Amino acid sequence: MKFRNPLALRDAPDPFVTYDPVTGYYYSLFTCGNRLEIFRSRHAGTILSDNDSKVIFRAPDHGILKCIWAPEMHKAGGRWYVYTSGQETEEHGPKRIFVMGALSDDPFGEWEYLGKPFPELWAIDATSWIAPNGIQYLSFCRIEHDEHGHPRNVLQIRRMISPEKPSDQWADIGRAEYPWERIPPYDTRHLINEGPFFVENSGRLFLIYSANGCTIDDYCMGLLEFTGDKTDSTQLCSAKYWVKHDKPVFTQANGVYGPGHASFFKSPDGEETWCAYHGMMEPSPVSKSRTRYLNLQKIDFDDTGFPVFGEPAGYERDMVPPSGEME
Repeated sequence: MKFRNPLALRDAPDPFVTYDPVTGYYYSLFTCGNRLEIFRSRHAGTILSDNDSKVIFRAPDHGILKCIWAPEMHKAGGRWYVYTSGQETEEHGPKRIFVMGALSDDPFGEWEYLGKPFPELWAIDATSWIAPNGIQYLSFCRIEHDEHGHPRNVLQIRRMISPEKPSDQWADIGRAEYPWERIPPYDTRHLINEGPFFVENSGRLFLIYSANGCTIDDYCMGLLEFTGDKTDSTQLCSAKYWVKHDKPVFTQANGVYGPGHASFFKSPDGEETWCAYHGMMEPSPVSKSRTRYLNLQKIDFDDTGFPVFGEPAGYERDMVPPSGEME
C-alpha cells in the first residue's frame, strides 16, 4: 500500500514508530502535550489515518502537570516501557523523565506509572538500547546552564540497573560544536543537541540526534558513533569512545523544512531500516511556531555499514511501504 508524506495533515512532533512482530502492528507515539497516546496500524502509511489509538496516561497525574514531550516505546526484559518527560511546576519549568510499564504483551492493554528515574535532573528525549550482554542504556538530553544562565542541551548516556532505576555510570557525550549545529539564534544563547536514537548496523553502533531548534528550517540530524566494546559499560559510559561525525546526515530539502527528531524501526521482514521524523511544509521566521508533520522513509547503509540518508523525500512522491508489510 503506497503512501505519501506527510502521513497526515496534523501536528505530530517528535515521532516514534516501531513494528511489533508479535502483534503484527506498527505503533506510533509523538508529543501530544497533556497525554500519552499510542497509535497503531497494520500499515506504516496509515498509522495516523486509521483512527485507532489508545490513551495510556493523561495529565495531571503523579505530579506531572503538562507539556509531555517526545514519548518512545521500547522493550526491555521482555516488557514494553514508555519513556517520556513531563513538566512538574509552572509553565516553562523543569521537566523530568518518567516511565510507564505495560501490564501485558499488548501495547493496547493496560499500563502503569513507574516513576521518575532521575527525579532531580532536568531532562527530556529519553531513548533506550539493550547491549549484547543484556544491559540496558538510556540516552537523553539533559539541560544545563552556563555562567550567564543560558541553557545548553547536552546528550548523555546512562547505564540502567533496571528499566526504571539508573546506575551511577554515565557520561555526557554530545554538545553542539560545529557551525551547522550552531545556527542563529542557537549559536550562543541556547546550544542544542537533542532527540537521540540508537541505530545498529553491521556491528557498528550509532546515535542519531538533532541539532539547533526544532522550529527553524535548519533543524537537522547529526551522528555520533561508538568506537569501543559494546559489552563494556565503562567504555559505553565514556565520552572518548563516542565520536561525532563532522557533517550533518539529514538536512532540509525538497520542500521539507527542519527535518529532525527521528526514530528508526525495522520493516516487518527485518530487511530494511526506516526513519520516522518530523518536518515542516513551509519556511518561516524563527519566531513563528509551525506544525511539524510525521514523515517516513527508508534509509540505506554504505559498504562499511555507515547510514546513508539521502534527502527528505518531499511531499509529492509515492512511497513504497516497508518490505514484508501485509497487503
